[in-house]
Amino acid sequence: MNYTLKESLVSRRQALSPWMAFYFLQALLINLALGYPFSLLYTVAFTCVLHLLWRTVPRVQKVVVGLYSLLAASYYPFGQAYGSPNFNTLLAMHSTNMEESTEILTIFPWYSYVIGLFIFALGVIAVRRKSVSRQPWGKMDSLCLLFSVGTFFVQPIQNLAWGGVFKLKDTGYPAVRFVKDVVVNNQEVLEEQARMAQLASMKDTWHVIGVKPKYHYYIVVIGESARRDALGAFGGHWDNTPFASAVNGTLFTDYIAASGSTQKSLGLTLNRVVDNKPQYQDNFVTLANRAGFQTWWFSNQGQIGEYDSAIASIAKRADEVQFLKSGDFEADKNTQDTELLKMTSQVFATHRSQPQLIVLHLMGSHPQACDRTGGKYTVFVQSKETSCYLYTMTQTDNLLAQLYTQLQNTGESFSLVYFSDHGLAFKERGKKVQYLAHDDKYQQNFQVPFMVLSSDDKTHRLIKTRRSANDFLAFFSQWTGITAQEIKKRYDFISTQKAGPTWITNFRLEKVDYDHLGSDIFNIKPNH
Repeated sequence: MNYTLKESLVSRRQALSPWMAFYFLQALLINLALGYPFSLLYTVAFTCVLHLLWRTVPRVQKVVVGLYSLLAASYYPFGQAYGSPNFNTLLAMHSTNMEESTEILTIFPWYSYVIGLFIFALGVIAVRRKSVSRQPWGKMDSLCLLFSVGTFFVQPIQNLAWGGVFKLKDTGYPAVRFVKDVVVNNQEVLEEQARMAQLASMKDTWHVIGVKPKYHYYIVVIGESARRDALGAFGGHWDNTPFASAVNGTLFTDYIAASGSTQKSLGLTLNRVVDNKPQYQDNFVTLANRAGFQTWWFSNQGQIGEYDSAIASIAKRADEVQFLKSGDFEADKNTQDTELLKMTSQVFATHRSQPQLIVLHLMGSHPQACDRTGGKYTVFVQSKETSCYLYTMTQTDNLLAQLYTQLQNTGESFSLVYFSDHGLAFKERGKKVQYLAHDDKYQQNFQVPFMVLSSDDKTHRLIKTRRSANDFLAFFSQWTGITAQEIKKRYDFISTQKAGPTWITNFRLEKVDYDHLGSDIFNIKPNH
C-alpha cells in the first residue's frame, strides 16, 4: 500500500471519527452558551481547533476544553437571558448585591441548568479521553488548519473593509470574543466608576438664575422595571391600577426611558449629560440643594458602598438619606416598598418653611416579581411569574395612593411625579416558565409610565405626545421653578408640544433611534 493511499485512509478515518462529531457538538453548545448567535462557520472552525489541538498538544487541548466547558456551563442560563457580555452585564456584576444575585439565579428555567450540566458533562468526557499513538499528518489536518486560521481573520478583514481598523482581537470566534468582551467592558466599567467617584466628591457646577417653586412638597417616586403596557392606567389590558386610572393629574402615555437598566438609565436621566457621559456632580438633587430646597432620599434598593453606583452617588448628595438595604448579606431582606411610607410620614409630621424635595426609589417590579408579591397575583397570564409581575403594578399603585393621601393630609401644596427607570422583555415566551428580564432590543424595554399629580389638578389628563427621559432635567427645572444656565428649555414638557426625535442608549453604550427598535408585545391571552 503506497503512502498516498495510507494518507487517504488516515484522513478518512479522522473525518469519520465519532470524536469529530463530539467536538462539533461541544463547539456548538459552547458558542451558544456564551451568548452569541449561532454560526455554522465558527462552530466548524472551533471544531477544527479542538481536533488540531488534540492531534498536536493533547494536554493543552484538555485544559482548553475543560476551562471552556466549565465557563459555558456556568454562563449558559445568563447567556440565554442576557446575551454575550457587554457594558451593562459587567456593570450589573459590579453593582448587584447578594439578594439580587440570588433572585437572578432563581428566575431562569430549570432546563437551562440541565443544559448547563450537560455541557459540563461533555467537558468531563473530553478531558477523560485517552491518548493514542500519534497518527501521520493527513489532508484532513491540513484542511482543518487552513479553515480555522482563515476563519480567524474573517471578522478583522470585514472590519477593515467596512472602514474600521484591522485588529486580531476582533475575531468572531465566540471563545475569543467572550474573553475580549469581558476584559474590554470590565475596563470600561472600572473607568466609569472611577470617573463617577471622582465627580461624586466634587462640588456641583450649577449656576441657578431663578427659583420660583409653585408647591411646597415635590415628590419624585422612581419605579423599577415597570413596562407601561402592564399598567391599566397607561393602556394595559388589566384593571390593575385603580388609583392611577382615576386620580386627577397628567399621565404621559408615550414616555421613553433613557436606557434598559437601572444604573445606566437613571445615570442618563437624573444627571446633566455632556458628550453622552453623566456629570454625576450635577444632578437633580444638587440642583435642588443649590436652589435652597431641603432634600430627602429614601430607597428600598441596595447600597453596596458610598459611591459604588450611579444611584448611590446621586442619593448621597441629599440632605437626609436612608436605605432600607445596606448591601451586606444580613441586611438584604426582601423589604417592602411600603416601608418607605413610614419615612415620608415622619417628614410630613414636622412643618418646614423651605420647599421640600423627597425622592423614593422603589424595588417595584424588579425580577423576580413573585418575590415582590409573596407569590400573590389576581389574574393568571401565561405563567406565575408574569402574573405576579402584573400584580406588582397594583402594589405600586397602592403605594402611590397612600403617599397621595399622606400629602393631602399635610394641608400643604404638593406635586408628585412617578416614573419607571426602564421596562423588561419576555424570555421563554409562550411557555409555562415565561418570565421578564432586562433587554435593549425592543421598544417595550423603554416604554415606561410617567405621571404628574399635583394638589391643584382638577381633571384626569392623558398626554399622548412622546417624551424622553433624556429631557428629565428640563422637566425638573420647569416643574420645580428652578432655572439654571446649564439647562436649556426647548419646549414645554407638560404639554402636547412636539419634542423631536427620540434616541436611547443600548447595552453597548450606542445611541440608537427608538423608532428602529423591534417589538415585544404583551400577550394578553390568559392561560389556565
